[in-house]
Amino acid sequence: MLSLIGWLDGISATGVLTTNLIIGIYSLYKSRKLKAKLLTVTSLTIFFIGLLWLGPTTDFLKILITGTNIESVWFYPVSVPVIYPILSYMWAAPGIFFGMYIGGELIMPRKKWYLLTVFLIICIAYEFFLFINPQGSFTYTVPPPGSDIIDTSSDYSYYTAFFLIGFILSIILFNGIGFLVKAFKATGVIKKKFFALAFGFILFAIIVTFDALIPPGIFLSIVRFGIILSSILLYIGIKT
Repeated sequence: MLSLIGWLDGISATGVLTTNLIIGIYSLYKSRKLKAKLLTVTSLTIFFIGLLWLGPTTDFLKILITGTNIESVWFYPVSVPVIYPILSYMWAAPGIFFGMYIGGELIMPRKKWYLLTVFLIICIAYEFFLFINPQGSFTYTVPPPGSDIIDTSSDYSYYTAFFLIGFILSIILFNGIGFLVKAFKATGVIKKKFFALAFGFILFAIIVTFDALIPPGIFLSIVRFGIILSSILLYIGIKT
């Protein structure tokens, strides 16, 4: 039977995933209606941000349906749930790529393809290292079957951890600080939109850092919902 922390962990993860998919679908609908390419990219960014919580959501739903966690796979000398990090962390690279597309388009439009080419190579390398060694990419806290959601954190002895750190720093320094600089130089509605984008990206980076470092609990379950605010801010910053 799920513990209280397990319920909070599962409900918050499912809420973030579901809400982001709804916001993403709405953004995509508006982008098609308005023929706004950058809003389409924003909708994809929001989708992939939400999918970062697919792992705990899947584990939560499986416990509710079967009473057991996602099955583990044996890797000597431990048994680890390899599918769990794939479900969550495979979406980090496309989410960052599309997020950097937004930054490149609005901060340095003439040179954005230089930026995106570099990030495309980095994202492909990240996915390569993740898929060839998912069990070595993270450390695992596997609870007694059905009692809690599986918890993972980056293993800093493997390459994927440093890619993830680089992704977060890039979002903060380029998109977050970059849009803040643009906001202070702008006026009126444009100023507000740049502030929305800056705080949206910074909030995203802060929340995913908390999620990676803080063990599941009441505080983390509440903080997670900041991702929804982050996605709303990204939508507000791009919509016409």
